Amino acid sequence: MKLQPAMMFGENMVLQRGEPVPVWGRSVRGDTVTVTLGGHTAAAAAENGRWRVLLPPMEAADRITMEITSQRTGERLVFENAAIGEVWLAGGQSNMEFLLKYDELAEEMYQDQEDPGLRFFRYPQVNFPGCLEQNAYPDDGFWRRWDSRENRGMFSAVAAYMGRQLRRALGVPVGFIGVNWGGTPAAAWTSWEALAENPALKPVLDWYQESCASLDLSKYYQASDKPAPDPSPQEQARMDRFMMGIGLEELLSKDPPPLPPPADYTPYLPGPRSAVRPAGLYSSMLKQVAPYGVRGAVWYQGEDDDARGWQDFYDESMKALIQSWRNLWNKELPFLQVELAPFGDKYFNGAKAYFTMREKQRAAASALPGVHNVCILDAGDEVNIHVRKKRPVGERLALLARKYVYGETSLLADSPQCTGGVREGDTLRLNFQNAGEGLMLRGSLEGLLRVTADGKPVSPAAAVEGSQLVLTAGELAGAGSVQVQFAQVNFCQMPLFGSTGLPAFPFILTL
Repeated sequence: MKLQPAMMFGENMVLQRGEPVPVWGRSVRGDTVTVTLGGHTAAAAAENGRWRVLLPPMEAADRITMEITSQRTGERLVFENAAIGEVWLAGGQSNMEFLLKYDELAEEMYQDQEDPGLRFFRYPQVNFPGCLEQNAYPDDGFWRRWDSRENRGMFSAVAAYMGRQLRRALGVPVGFIGVNWGGTPAAAWTSWEALAENPALKPVLDWYQESCASLDLSKYYQASDKPAPDPSPQEQARMDRFMMGIGLEELLSKDPPPLPPPADYTPYLPGPRSAVRPAGLYSSMLKQVAPYGVRGAVWYQGEDDDARGWQDFYDESMKALIQSWRNLWNKELPFLQVELAPFGDKYFNGAKAYFTMREKQRAAASALPGVHNVCILDAGDEVNIHVRKKRPVGERLALLARKYVYGETSLLADSPQCTGGVREGDTLRLNFQNAGEGLMLRGSLEGLLRVTADGKPVSPAAAVEGSQLVLTAGELAGAGSVQVQFAQVNFCQMPLFGSTGLPAFPFILTL
């Protein structure tokens, strides 16, 4: 066996500053492996062919070298242009995976100033042991710098926009490790133990067991042992068009096209090698990254759980996932979560209950320390689930990180949130925090504001006064109970903002 460090250790890597630096890998049994970085050296025995060293915490630095040597084989690996800085996990589905080359501002970003301190690593999409050796991953498994059109285009767009802002604010190298896969549920990224011990998540495990009950394992394994075919140029062009939203309106004008018959094996069919199986990607991808030093995690997922009808317990799904990740890294990882963008329900795989998903995302954030949400209700697309507006997503994540992780406590990083209200005759005054210098209305609230008085619909006049949304209607006077629902819809064009331009969170309030 050759000396082989874990995949993340290579040219252009970014290592987490201010914390012990774990480095690990494989070598021949009984070997002694020595790692040198930034003037520090550590050695460890390769017990059972595996080794791990722990280097001391280091300050931010750039253009340093890591050297790894094997005492038994004499092998020597040298990785140039390493950096010490800030590292974040970028997890979730296709909207986190979404490449910068598909973004609406891609051409502008290609002209951005070269920044060798901003880097991105995408972990290969591995759904079972042996998959990595079976398939080619020419675009994955190495660190990219912000130095060329090709490299920039292969960044996660969310990570690119967040990273640019953190680079400017912190002045240290910033790296992201992408661990994401489109069309996968939260349960795929959660440990089996966390799923099994939460009664609310029993439907997920039941679904998997029922799906596999009639599976012919012999045929399944035989089919899954075949390497995945590379897409043809025509297929890749079609995918590029789809990701850029080209031709979706034409698609919507027709009946939903029939899906092609499934192949003998696909990662999306339930089974012991499936990408959607509970705890599958947690084991085959996330555990392979841990315990690489990271500051925290950003997460953009939920569309698949909505499609599967798992909305009502999505808060429990996310609580289990977050705790799994924290247990894996043995620390309370800051966790920044993107709420689902507006998306319509007329598309053949459109939103079912995104408004419920958003409520559950906020419930999970409220239940756990160190979890914060980004609202992007002003950055959706009614017919394209792959929203091409990733700039506000990444920049708002950066704001939250700067405030809650890096100590810029005076920043207005959170969206306006209703904290309650008072009734004054025929008027409701709804109070908002995080509105800055005051709320702003940039359009009508029609279709977004649903008010009932004693169960009967009311159509109040709406205005903003400072940090209050003021609703007035004669039917409110003397009503025993009033309920206000705001933005409890799948798709909307958000008109309510704080003075900083951040859109308001949805809410349900009873007075």
